[in-house]
Amino acid sequence: MAKKISLLQKLKEEYPQYNKDELTAYVVCKNVYVNNELVTNTKVKVDIDCKIELSFGKFVSRGGFKLEKALESFNIDVKDKTVLDAGSSTGGFTDCLLQHGAKYVHSVDVGYNQLAWKLRVDERVFVHEKQNIMLLESLDPKPDFAVCDLSFRSIKNAASHILRLCGNTHLICLIKPQFEVPKWKSDFSGVVDDMEFLKEVLDHVYDILKEDGVYIQDLIISPIKGRKGNIEFLSLLSKEKGIDKSEFISKINQLLSSVNV
Repeated sequence: MAKKISLLQKLKEEYPQYNKDELTAYVVCKNVYVNNELVTNTKVKVDIDCKIELSFGKFVSRGGFKLEKALESFNIDVKDKTVLDAGSSTGGFTDCLLQHGAKYVHSVDVGYNQLAWKLRVDERVFVHEKQNIMLLESLDPKPDFAVCDLSFRSIKNAASHILRLCGNTHLICLIKPQFEVPKWKSDFSGVVDDMEFLKEVLDHVYDILKEDGVYIQDLIISPIKGRKGNIEFLSLLSKEKGIDKSEFISKINQLLSSVNV
């Protein structure tokens, strides 16, 4: 009988470029096949010599699964809409938007040559490479809605600017606590690994958004953690009055009550 090892151990051996959290996410998101059969349970044991592979059939990156969860949770319909994807990177959000019926997507990223080829050649996608979203004044056709996944910067000021680009409608924003830590926290390691500190950071996010005239309408935990294991959040933002501070704190406590950082 062939020796058996855990699925995650086998994945780590075959795909050392990914960390444990990433591999767990791929299993949960139905991207892992063992001997050509889909496996979605991270705790299963597999033969040490089994054939194992990752397949990203649904979206070009795991970001698509994050946005899909937000669209469902916030009851957002993007069918026939023009959408701005700020910080598009590989295009997970863009891919998700198209699969959910978006008419056009403006994929904006400061990087170059990152967008997946199938999206780059799609006539519904307007590619804006080497473009800092904060320096963008307008888009044609004008977006009806926006989504964003910005890295290595705070959402401060960015959210209001992105909302202006889409006529101050709504924005689904991936909030990454690791990029929202106040600058005075000089000993920050890059991972928000304390629940109380996480709440402090989110409280700070609420305040900086409000100062900029942006309000949180709803909030969920991302179904997939960040690459270093950070819990991330998807928020529906707009210029309209949203949930107040006490409701926000209550919402955060509720969301985090059954989560381990």
